[in-house]
Amino acid sequence: MHSLIQLSIIVLLLPLLSFVLLIFFNRRLPRGGDFLGIGFLGATFAISVYIFWEVVVTAYDPSFRIAWDFTWIDFGDVPGVGPLEIRMGIMIDNLTAIMLAMVSLISFLVHLYSTGYMQGERYYGRFFAYLGIFTFSMLGIVLSDNLFSIYIFWELVGLSSYLLIGFYFHKDSAADAQKKAFLTNRVGDIGMWLGILILYSQFHTFGYEEIYLHIRDGEFHMSQAWLTAAGILLFMGCVGKSAQFPLHVWLPDAMEGPTPVSALIHAATMVAAGVYFVGRIFPVLTPDALAVIAFVGAVTAFMAATIAITQHDIKRVLAYSTVSQLGYMVLGLGVGAYSAGLFHLLTHAFFKACLFLGSGAIIHAMHHEQDMRWMGGLWKKMPWTFVTFIVATLALAGLPLTSGFMSKDAILAGALGYAEVEGGGIYYLIPALGFFSAMLTAFYMGRQIWLVFFGKSRTHLKPVDEHHGDHAHDDHGHHEVHEVAWNMRLPLVVLAGLSVFAVYSPDPLDGAKGWFMHLVQTPQTAVVSSGGVHEGEHLEAAMYAEAAGHGEAAVHDDTHAVDAQGHQAVEAHDDHGEHHGPVFDDPRQAAIAHAAHANHDTAIRYSTIMVASGIGLALIVYAFGWINPEKTARRIRPLYLYSFNKWYWDEIYNATVIRGSLLISRILAWFDSNIVDGLVNGAGALTRRVGFFAGGVDRYVVDGLVNFTAFFVQTTGSLLKKIQTGRVQTYLVMVLLAVTAYIVYYVFQIMP
Repeated sequence: MHSLIQLSIIVLLLPLLSFVLLIFFNRRLPRGGDFLGIGFLGATFAISVYIFWEVVVTAYDPSFRIAWDFTWIDFGDVPGVGPLEIRMGIMIDNLTAIMLAMVSLISFLVHLYSTGYMQGERYYGRFFAYLGIFTFSMLGIVLSDNLFSIYIFWELVGLSSYLLIGFYFHKDSAADAQKKAFLTNRVGDIGMWLGILILYSQFHTFGYEEIYLHIRDGEFHMSQAWLTAAGILLFMGCVGKSAQFPLHVWLPDAMEGPTPVSALIHAATMVAAGVYFVGRIFPVLTPDALAVIAFVGAVTAFMAATIAITQHDIKRVLAYSTVSQLGYMVLGLGVGAYSAGLFHLLTHAFFKACLFLGSGAIIHAMHHEQDMRWMGGLWKKMPWTFVTFIVATLALAGLPLTSGFMSKDAILAGALGYAEVEGGGIYYLIPALGFFSAMLTAFYMGRQIWLVFFGKSRTHLKPVDEHHGDHAHDDHGHHEVHEVAWNMRLPLVVLAGLSVFAVYSPDPLDGAKGWFMHLVQTPQTAVVSSGGVHEGEHLEAAMYAEAAGHGEAAVHDDTHAVDAQGHQAVEAHDDHGEHHGPVFDDPRQAAIAHAAHANHDTAIRYSTIMVASGIGLALIVYAFGWINPEKTARRIRPLYLYSFNKWYWDEIYNATVIRGSLLISRILAWFDSNIVDGLVNGAGALTRRVGFFAGGVDRYVVDGLVNFTAFFVQTTGSLLKKIQTGRVQTYLVMVLLAVTAYIVYYVFQIMP
């Protein structure tokens, strides 16, 4: 197993080596050194596939885990704390192996795709260097075994996205977008760092496993409220990176970067990092923290879907689709559908990468036209792109026989189960928003498919002032559109193939029967299981157990397994031998898992109805023309503008956060110039006046006394030196004169 650790280190370092070589030497290499980037990422992918094979295929063990670490910084003995050191290390489990393969594959395909899409760009070699550092950063997050290490790579991911979003830095819009992404993510990252510090202050370690064990065994003194606060603060990192409400505003603007970058950001790197991180910290999240996470995910999924239905830019529709699907993943983790949420992270990565690269192929063929209103009729001219785009769209919409159907419905089943266990009420809002978002997803993707690929070409309808440059046209005034080259088609075919259900499960209706959800099982919640069930909670525990059907009567044949955190779980089977998944020590987790399983068929029915409704509405509006979208938009203009203007979040932030910051800056500037500078200037003026007075005293009094003393001494000396001749005769005469004068004075004194 040590060989897997060594290979994982190579996997991590190869993209870094690609970055170093290309950032310094790309101008000296043929084709900007793109072959080096492709070669290094190809090797990274090959080694990742080997690790995946050894861990997932050969071992096929839900509890598989190996780790290695070393002391990075040793602070020695710290008074009141004891030995203090920071360790760095690597952890490989089933989720790590799967993520390594996914990230390296998509990055490799993006490298290959970029050789066609980015050809002729001025900074072509630098682009591949940036792709290398981006991949290195994400792989570092995947392999990290502690919170400190993951935070370092977390910030590197932020730096990489900054460089790639603003790749066209000469454009103001790109420069603004990169700054917006960077600053928005700083808000989430600050919260994440505070959460890390709270945990470190309590446990004096950054390691995942050490923290989990301390919490499970009750070896901590912080209250449940503090633990909840730490969990929510850690989740803020996901809110920033994975573009959750209210920090979602940066991701659509990230479309200013090249389209291959969009595919990498939206599928395998930056936005995936947040969801992956929540999966890693899942055992320390309290029920209250999970409830916050679930509601944030549900609101994000719904909000982004309502915005996507009115956007015209082909990439912006997909961007809001990403925000919505990330909301599904976060929702899944929040409701305890851990495996389903991470399963959707995997399936979404492939079909969303396919959609973005497909949109890039369309934009490339349309001479950088991105507005869907001026497309149409492309299915005959771009058959490969059309077929792969359709497959990925069906997966995104969640139609049966696709990977997206299995993962999304598992999340929705978990949401229904969670609402039941929590007693309904407002908790039913979570699955309700999830199902309604599924309908909206089917509608806006159906709209996109029709506007882009069907009908007649509308290029000639575009206003003249909206044309970007002098593009080539055919005899009918249309763009000369043709299918893209093989290096852009091959990634589309591979990613579309990975969007089919058979890759993950033999049962197209149940992802739980596949390999992913068997290997990536929900870990025991360390928070709830720590110290057992406390006094006063026995009745609640009994209610959870009853809701879950948990007990000796419910489980007949138990197969014991140990999860990745070392907790004992029970895999339950019914009388027919059907697998029900793990039964947890924590009755609440058991209840949610059981309720999710019981609601699986219900979720499929509701989801299918909603998706069919969305597709049907798209056909009615855009294919059959029974409803005129322009007239409808005018009739419901306030709602239309609310969606088209993205719920006015940019305007709200501009009016509050940005203008508030500017107002505070102006107040501070006034305070600085009038108060601080006034005090400083006043002190300076007073000092000058005191100095002037002190100078006068010094000049006329002190110097006057000194100068007078010198003058007196000098004058006296001048007079005295005339009588100091050095002659004895002169001195005798002076003595005689003095004696004579004294006698005369004395005589006058005694005379009457």
